[in-house]
Amino acid sequence: MLNQQYNITHRTDSYIEPLLKRVLEMDVPGLCRGSIQVQSISSSCGKARGDRFKLCIPYAKQTLNWNVFFDSQCPEMGPDFIFNDDTFLMDMNIDTLSIKVPSLAKWNLNDRNALLNVLMELLACYKEHQIQLLQKQDRLKLEYSMLIDSSQIAPGDVEIILLPFASKPTEAKFLITLLVDLSQLQNYGFELENETAMLLITFSGPNWNRIQTHLHISKFLQPIINSFVQRFKSRRLFVSTLISLQPGATIEYDSLDYSHVSVLLNDEDFHFVVHFFLPSGYPQDIPEIELQSIYHMTKERSPFMRKFDVPYAKEWKPLELIKKICAFIKKDCVKNFKRNSIENCS
Repeated sequence: MLNQQYNITHRTDSYIEPLLKRVLEMDVPGLCRGSIQVQSISSSCGKARGDRFKLCIPYAKQTLNWNVFFDSQCPEMGPDFIFNDDTFLMDMNIDTLSIKVPSLAKWNLNDRNALLNVLMELLACYKEHQIQLLQKQDRLKLEYSMLIDSSQIAPGDVEIILLPFASKPTEAKFLITLLVDLSQLQNYGFELENETAMLLITFSGPNWNRIQTHLHISKFLQPIINSFVQRFKSRRLFVSTLISLQPGATIEYDSLDYSHVSVLLNDEDFHFVVHFFLPSGYPQDIPEIELQSIYHMTKERSPFMRKFDVPYAKEWKPLELIKKICAFIKKDCVKNFKRNSIENCS
């Protein structure tokens, strides 16, 4: 891709080349975080290297096609633009444009970021333009107000576009950055960078009453979430299986993460609690058990408890695993545990 961009920039006039190269190096600072692409390079005066081109800019999961026109015979002059949305900047006067797009009003050919700055300022204007169009649609205006008035969504977290351009819109798209707490995934052993999750809401139909939603998550995050969900389902299946095998014996269990469950068992009229702890990596990681006496206290006035390593193979299904653990407790654990609890506690 980098070589392709260099080939494209080398086809432009020498004074435009560094300006365009800088644009292609940067990702758009909006929600889509994609790169700008360049197409259709041509020359205004028949030269081999062009001074006008089309830019494809990602915005709200759409593509904005902006034609950029330089005059290679007057390099000190800034670029002109033609937008694929004819309503954009249609009514803006020169004074307002100078305020909104200062990098164009004070064009500096020697600034390598000159074109990039103009594009970013125009993109901010375009977002404002779409919000203004939104105000003409009562239902969409209400939806946007409710969204922004919420405590978790800021204006910078939303991109809006009404389609088609230059006509009565029949479709409106809201792209929203979701405030997802990824710290829990890090707690489960996943290394995360700047991963994103976005929700695209499309309104259409009479009075905008037809609504479609689509969740977008980064490619790196997708397998992590799938793995997280599978581990969660495995823990939940373990807990539900244990509860069904020991009806009436369940004392408590974690109904959010399914990370532990406690049951009351007995052996020859000696009752004891078994705490099952499921690690976040189950079934890859080994569960743990801890026995607790309901009769005996330590000197520190806490229940007498002991942990035990359990037989385990990750290919065992929950039913088989639980049966093996229960048999292990009865055969190898409970008698020693009962004796130790009597000897060590009052």
